[in-house]
Amino acid sequence: MSAIFLFLSSQALLSRLYRLVKNINLIFFLLLPGIFLHEFSHILSAELLQVRTGALNLKPELKDGHLTLGSAQIAQTDPFRLTLIGAAPFIAGVAVLWLLIKFNPGGWWQILFWYLEFTVANTLFSSPSDLQSAGIPLILVLILLGVFQLTNINLPITLLPFLTNSFSSLASVFAYTLVINLVLLLPLKLFSLTQR
Repeated sequence: MSAIFLFLSSQALLSRLYRLVKNINLIFFLLLPGIFLHEFSHILSAELLQVRTGALNLKPELKDGHLTLGSAQIAQTDPFRLTLIGAAPFIAGVAVLWLLIKFNPGGWWQILFWYLEFTVANTLFSSPSDLQSAGIPLILVLILLGVFQLTNINLPITLLPFLTNSFSSLASVFAYTLVINLVLLLPLKLFSLTQR
């Protein structure tokens, strides 16, 4: 649920920022690490699944009123591989967020790590189709946990605390990013109202 709110707040923030500054490049460079990770994940997963790929485009564009910060050309393939390719940025983004949380050195580095968490979390989903694809890994994990529960097979003793801590940390990053998005959206909204 927090992922959906994060997607909606991210889209609203990008849209509001674009209308305010009218500079796509500024928004693009603000989120560049997350955009690169997102698009590169599509390309890498397609290559691993032996699906032809085209250009990796990191040039921001405005198409039909929708802001696109990057794109990856992927050939048509079967629904299974297409879903995996669509879910790749979510999986890669979650892995990077987990690493950033786990290995945060603190001190002045904390600012850099917060920035990277913000950009990666805000670019996990670039489109509604990415959001739908991202649900697949979560559903698979829940099914796997359900199978263990139904068959009375005990999970490894260290796995459950690891999963609990990982989901908790991820939820914290999503919540933190969502709060920052909302905090940024409020003054931007007020500013745009005063400009009318």
